[in-house]
Amino acid sequence: MSAFRATMQLRCFSAAVQTSNPTTGTRGRFQSWKKPVYVAPHTNPLEVGPDFSVVGGERTVYVTSKKQLEYKLDQIRLAKKAVQLLSQVKEMEKAHKEAEARRLSESQKAELLRPKAKGTKSIS
Repeated sequence: MSAFRATMQLRCFSAAVQTSNPTTGTRGRFQSWKKPVYVAPHTNPLEVGPDFSVVGGERTVYVTSKKQLEYKLDQIRLAKKAVQLLSQVKEMEKAHKEAEARRLSESQKAELLRPKAKGTKSIS
């Protein structure tokens, strides 16, 4: 009876292997059954590539497609935002230094106004 069970298991296993889809993962990968960690987006080189139309001299057009223009405008917007936030951080640092200096000078003034302890030394 165990031989019959073993052959049935082998038949079921071989049928499952034949009907399974071996290309469930990304094709061309060594471990195609695993989900890839990162898949880079495909960009058409004619859409995003460099512009070789100007052989010499200064190039007048800095972008060659709408996608590049949107990317460049987004980068300019992000750079302006970074400069603005950096200036805010510098203002905060300056205000913090001024507050620390003011606090230190006030504590020194309070120390000068505080009565000194006298007669703390022993005669013997």
